[in-house]
Amino acid sequence: MHTTPNTSAQRHAGKVAEIKRAHAAETKSAVDTETKSERVERFYQEPGGALMGWMFDEARLRGMSLNEMAAALGVTYGYINQLRNGIRKTEDITHDFCVACARYLGVPTIAVKVMAGVVRMSDFLHHAESEVDGVERAIRHIQDDTIIRQAVPVDLISLTFEAKKAIALLYVQS
Repeated sequence: MHTTPNTSAQRHAGKVAEIKRAHAAETKSAVDTETKSERVERFYQEPGGALMGWMFDEARLRGMSLNEMAAALGVTYGYINQLRNGIRKTEDITHDFCVACARYLGVPTIAVKVMAGVVRMSDFLHHAESEVDGVERAIRHIQDDTIIRQAVPVDLISLTFEAKKAIALLYVQS
C-alpha cells in the first residue's frame, strides 16, 4: 500500500532519500566500471587517505554503513569520521586498529600499515638509497615479474609516486 506523506518534513525526508538512492546508484555504476589503476588513484584521493579509501570501498561492497563498519572494527563512528576528515592521521593509528582493519579487508596487517603510512618505503631501504630510487627499482622488478605483473595495473609508470610506493611495498612483502 502506498501512502502520501502527511507533512512537509516527511515529504522532504522522502525527497532526500530519493536523491541519496540516485547518487548511490550513480557512484556504484562509476566505481564498478573503473580500472585497477583508477581504483588505486581513487583510494589516494580520499580525504582520509588510501587506507580510509580502501576501508570505505570495502564497506560499500559489503553494503555496510560507516556505523556498521566502525562496529565491525571495534571503534566508534566518531573515530572513523575523525580519520576520514583528517582530524586524526592514519599514520598514528594503533597496532590493534591495524589488525582490525586487516581482518576486515582480509589482508596482512603490514598491508594496512603501508596504506596508512605507519610503515614507509624508506623503512625497507638501505640508507644509501633514496626512496625514489628504491621505488623505481621495485617497479622495474614488478614489470619484469610475469606472475606479479598480472595482478597490478598495466601502466605502473603513470601512477602517482604514492601509489607506486604502495605497490612496491606490497611487492616487497610478497
